[in-house]
Amino acid sequence: MATRKKKAPARVEVPRRSSDEVTEEDCKAAETILEQDYYNDVRSAAKEVAERLKGGDHGDEASEVITEVIDATQRVIYTWQAKLGVIISKHGEYYIEEFGEEGAIENGSINWSRLCFVAMEQDVIEELDRRGVGLGEPHTWADIDMSEFD
Repeated sequence: MATRKKKAPARVEVPRRSSDEVTEEDCKAAETILEQDYYNDVRSAAKEVAERLKGGDHGDEASEVITEVIDATQRVIYTWQAKLGVIISKHGEYYIEEFGEEGAIENGSINWSRLCFVAMEQDVIEELDRRGVGLGEPHTWADIDMSEFD
């Protein structure tokens, strides 16, 4: 029996034009796509944190679970994704605001992964809060409503 090949997802068509023909509309479209990609990663990380908290993989420290989940994301592992995360996140400057410049630059280079980790951590915490997960209330974690993440 022949199986049907799955249809590839629609691709975003990039208009063929010279760099001096790139419009403001093109830039806004690119920013929207990058924003959607970043916040999909945030929602995915928040869902994984909620699942782990609900499943009892936490002790009494949600922060340990959040750290483990974010630390394992490609968003903070790969420099180019970390750069985009810092640019897109509304918390992109959070590291500098909270900790100063020390640690932001390492061996003469910006530590994009560290900056993105802290920004994404704040975004995940906000996402969990928006979904009704009380990070400071371990006695409620078994009752987390996972339908909030669908």
